[in-house]
Amino acid sequence: MFIVSMRKISLFLSFSLLCVAIVFIASTELFSQRGMNVPVRMESGEEFSLYKDSYALVIGNGAYPVKNGWNPLPGAVEDVREVAGTLKRHGFNVTLKIDVTKSEFDKVFSKFIYEFGKDKDNRLLFYYAGHGYTTKSATGEDLGYLVMLDTPHPENEAEFDLYSVDMVKFVSDSKKIHAKHVLFMFDSCFSGTVLNLRNRVTPSHITDRIKNPVRQFITAGRADEPVPDRSEFKKAFLNLLEGRVEEPTPDGYLTGVELGDYLYRTVPKFSQGQHPQHGKIHDQQLNTGDFVFVLPQNKQNESEDGDVELDTIATLNVTSTPGGAAVYMDGTLIGTTPVQDYQIDTGIRLEKQVNVGLELSGYKSRVRRITLKGGQQSPWDVNLEQMQMETVPPKSKPSVPQTILENDFTLNEKARSPSPNVPQTILGKDGAPMVLIPAGEFQMGSNYSDNEQPVHTVYVDAFYMDVHEVTVGQYNQFIHATGHRPLPTNISIYSPTDRHPVVNVSWHDAMAYAKWAGKRLPTEAEWEYAARGGLEGQRYPWGNTPPDGTQCNFADKNLSKVWDRELRDKWGDDWSDKNIDDGYTYVAPVGSYPPNGYGLYDMAGNVWEWCFDAYDENFYANSPHQNPIAGIIITDVENNTTTINKRRSARGGSWFDVSQGVMVTVRGNGAASTGMWTNKGFRCVRAATH
Repeated sequence: MFIVSMRKISLFLSFSLLCVAIVFIASTELFSQRGMNVPVRMESGEEFSLYKDSYALVIGNGAYPVKNGWNPLPGAVEDVREVAGTLKRHGFNVTLKIDVTKSEFDKVFSKFIYEFGKDKDNRLLFYYAGHGYTTKSATGEDLGYLVMLDTPHPENEAEFDLYSVDMVKFVSDSKKIHAKHVLFMFDSCFSGTVLNLRNRVTPSHITDRIKNPVRQFITAGRADEPVPDRSEFKKAFLNLLEGRVEEPTPDGYLTGVELGDYLYRTVPKFSQGQHPQHGKIHDQQLNTGDFVFVLPQNKQNESEDGDVELDTIATLNVTSTPGGAAVYMDGTLIGTTPVQDYQIDTGIRLEKQVNVGLELSGYKSRVRRITLKGGQQSPWDVNLEQMQMETVPPKSKPSVPQTILENDFTLNEKARSPSPNVPQTILGKDGAPMVLIPAGEFQMGSNYSDNEQPVHTVYVDAFYMDVHEVTVGQYNQFIHATGHRPLPTNISIYSPTDRHPVVNVSWHDAMAYAKWAGKRLPTEAEWEYAARGGLEGQRYPWGNTPPDGTQCNFADKNLSKVWDRELRDKWGDDWSDKNIDDGYTYVAPVGSYPPNGYGLYDMAGNVWEWCFDAYDENFYANSPHQNPIAGIIITDVENNTTTINKRRSARGGSWFDVSQGVMVTVRGNGAASTGMWTNKGFRCVRAATH
């Protein structure tokens, strides 16, 4: 049972308008947990259960279309993903929504409050990040709005009102909710007198009034204060919730009043000109309680009153014989054996179930479901069983690229396999996650097109590959660090946010980025091997069935909508599939579709990806067996001539290509110096050697 000293009291606040930072996100994730109970014991000895269950709706808007006059907010999307994960660890059933329109917002918001707000013993939390806006009423009052993905510019007043969310909605809808405690958190800027917030309040003692209903609001700033894309408001909130900073009133509990006061005092230190606001609804029946979080306790100790506080931190220890096995917890690499004193917060229930897996080359993998308990050690000692593995001896020596005339066209890597203990995932120097692609042999090519023939056997060494295509945000970091030529302005039409793949880059641009990041471009053989994701003889990364709109971004009915206006003069008749909706007209943000068997996203469609090789349509007929690379020298034996090949290979197809154009075997190409392709980007690889 959790102990709470009498140090906090619910405060009566009225509202005043403020600045709110808002973030919404495109695809949907739903986290769910079993019902939980939060017990509280007062100093008087009275015990009661504060909540029956906890629910959070986390929404973030980042991919705002430039045509509506709103800047993209890619950082907001990252922020809400982090908020959702943290709330889940703290016992909340979390619904996460990304990049929503007005109608989508209305639907999810209404469903959430009516489905989870019926029980008076629940607590509800709303976290919202993205653009906000303030207008004036006829009487001069401030009116605050949340900006959805389809909200037009405010100069069109009627359309703006129709496709934005009035803050009056939150106040009126909060009165319809039966759940006793509701907390609204906004990470964006707007104002409005319907919310009359103030900050001259100080947390005080908890009394039994905490059980009373409450509707609390916390915002990132006032109406005239810009909120940064990467939020200090979010960072301060999570630092306090996760125990990374000292609790203002160290009793193991965090109330809504205490949180609002902490953010008001802390955020301006890191984000000048930003002053969070907080308060309770101006309704005597809904403003005397207080929202409560239970904070993690890292050790078992005694409080000032002699009460024992429970430890929520469990410790996992994993050892194996032999050692050096990769250890995964719920699919995430946490180290190699021996793993000692790995700590996990079990949350309010003091118990958490996890799947722990071990992998070591040459040995059978092991997986066990372990129940972790707060304050306890959970050891797992494993004797790994060796297995017989068939190896494929190299059929020829590693190929060597033909003479290269360009200084930046070099691999500088030894063709050797990594040790068996290399990690399965790493972060590149550019911060991009990379996954290990194991060494192996596969059948490269197909019989569908002349330049994909003949089908031939290829062996590639192990390597790491970027999980995602290089994004606009990552590429701009490279530009800032090196002074490389800036991206053209029209990129905002096709890749409008930092989370979209960069386009309009030449092969030379891609090579320069890769060199800066300590990587290189993949060879065609590496790319096709990785794109298959372990599947043999299949046309797509997911199998043989053509895309249905859920697996990748290609020429679907969304493209057809703009064909006559933008493309017919150059490309003629519309070839897009009008029966399929993949959700995007142009480029989709990275990771918008499921990954392949190796955990790689967007290996089909979205953008073509530059490869290391020169493009030679006849290369397959003479391809080496091991690590083939098509060089840039073309020799015409019959005519006794030698020329330099200026074209480079590209793979994967794009948003502009039909379903047959996004198959794993399809080979594209382009001039190495041309960077005006709005459907061509790249991803990087690096050797898996030490």
